[in-house]
Amino acid sequence: MFNLSETAIVDGTLCMLGCFSLLTWSVILLKAGELGLNKLRNHSFLKVVRNGSELGIDQESVSRGAAQLARVQQTGLTTLARAKVQLAFRADKHEAWHDLIERAMRLQIQKEKARMDAGLGWLASIGSTAPFVGLFGTVWGIMHALKDIGAKGSASLEVVAGPIGEALIATALGIAVAIPAVIAYNFFLRQNRRIVIALDHFASEFLHATIQDHLIQQTVTEHGHTIAQ
Repeated sequence: MFNLSETAIVDGTLCMLGCFSLLTWSVILLKAGELGLNKLRNHSFLKVVRNGSELGIDQESVSRGAAQLARVQQTGLTTLARAKVQLAFRADKHEAWHDLIERAMRLQIQKEKARMDAGLGWLASIGSTAPFVGLFGTVWGIMHALKDIGAKGSASLEVVAGPIGEALIATALGIAVAIPAVIAYNFFLRQNRRIVIALDHFASEFLHATIQDHLIQQTVTEHGHTIAQ
């Protein structure tokens, strides 16, 4: 009965590592598809915006809200439209609303980052714990082998080969599960940072174009008043 429980524990460790591996590759495939789709949509959206107006205010492009850039742009446009309605976007209120637009777009970028980072915690956890789970199986297998040696009074290869082999398999499997999890975690983390940087650049360009447009309007208005006087 004791030997059965020892073997069951090692087998349970191997099953747990198998589940970790399945979860790891599921997350990797899902995040890889999400990453590729985000890059494709952002690239397509950016091409449309570059061909649009200076502010990038293209209703056709805005309607394609699946792109991350589109959601960031829509946030800026919504805040800008609210400013025009509520305060008629007076010249003395430009600075305050520019700051509000920037904060709204930064908040949307943080939301996009949170979406991209979702699921990466599993990879980090598996990458850090899988080797220790494998080591647990190794230690338990070695304990099993030592007890067999003590019970049989022999240290022959036939006595220790099986349990030691199971122990080494647990260690190897733990490392094999951890390596792709850690590599994938670092890869997706780098790619997400690049996308966040691209979103930041886009938000900065949008805000710069908005401020430039309002300065031009203000200059034209003041010039018109000067001529009228």
